[in-house]
Amino acid sequence: MTSAARVTAYAFFLCAAFISLLPMFTHAQFDYGSGADFTLLISPEHPAPGDSVTVTAKSSSLNLTTTPVTWYVNGTSRAGDKGTSIQVVAGALGSKTTVDAVVGSTAAGGTAIIRPTEMDLLWESDSYVPPFFRGRALPSAGTALRLQALTRFKRDTVTVPDSSITFTWRRNGYVIQSVSGAGKSQAVIDAPPLFGTDIISVDAETGDGQLSASASVRIPSATPVLALYEDHPLFGILYHSALGAQNAVPESEMSFAAAPYYVGASSASDPELEYAWQVNGQAIGGDPAHPGEITISATNSNGIALIELALGAVHNFFLSASGSWGVTLSTNGSSGGGGSNPFNGTAQ
Repeated sequence: MTSAARVTAYAFFLCAAFISLLPMFTHAQFDYGSGADFTLLISPEHPAPGDSVTVTAKSSSLNLTTTPVTWYVNGTSRAGDKGTSIQVVAGALGSKTTVDAVVGSTAAGGTAIIRPTEMDLLWESDSYVPPFFRGRALPSAGTALRLQALTRFKRDTVTVPDSSITFTWRRNGYVIQSVSGAGKSQAVIDAPPLFGTDIISVDAETGDGQLSASASVRIPSATPVLALYEDHPLFGILYHSALGAQNAVPESEMSFAAAPYYVGASSASDPELEYAWQVNGQAIGGDPAHPGEITISATNSNGIALIELALGAVHNFFLSASGSWGVTLSTNGSSGGGGSNPFNGTAQ
């Protein structure tokens, strides 16, 4: 074969090979889910079981408003839906709903798979609240937040353990690397600053990316609150009934206990706390063993006392709380006596 003939045969071979590959290139360009200019979006991004899910087709090169889109749900045609979006109800946990979209008579299309999941985000602070308190311990400046992500991920009937899930924790959109990672469904972080508010969020995803969920919560910094309770000699501190601004009691002597809600302390007698009591303007020295308790006795027919309390902390300079309570005690059986201060006050 001459050189010219060999060149001609080689060129013919290359041309034939290129033509034979054209169908493969065309198919790959419009293969479901692989076309760069065709996308199926689902909303909400992380549906729960029974949620109504909107699947929307997007394309940068195809005019989807004039080109009909044919939808299929789990292989069944939805002939009545010809627009750019479709409504689908998410199934139960562990189920999979497949949504296919085909554009006109072309091979362009995409596939969206809906796998419902559930996740709750629980939180509380390590701040102090008195016994039997049914509310949440709120965070104040200087305390910590305890968070727990409760996931319910399933593959068919098998529950996915937290150890197979990666958790990404964020504060105000910024990743908290120290508490994020595989299996880290719990997190302990600093509370919001004084008068501040944080948005805490967590994303959970399996290693293959097939199951995912997201949750967030807005957490403001709380202001510590002081409440005063009667400390009964038989029943102890009556936490079910806090004193109001003005109170009348039938005894001539009574003990009271303060409860500092939402402060960074292990108990009301935590040595970190600093109590400053006053009765009718007179400072009352405290007992280090029980700095949050005080006993007052009526010594004058007036029988009226103004109890004031200021609370601070040894190392938490942000902690500042105060309260005042008017108390009228019975003067029956009191020993009487004079003086500018009608009470003998002692901290217990």
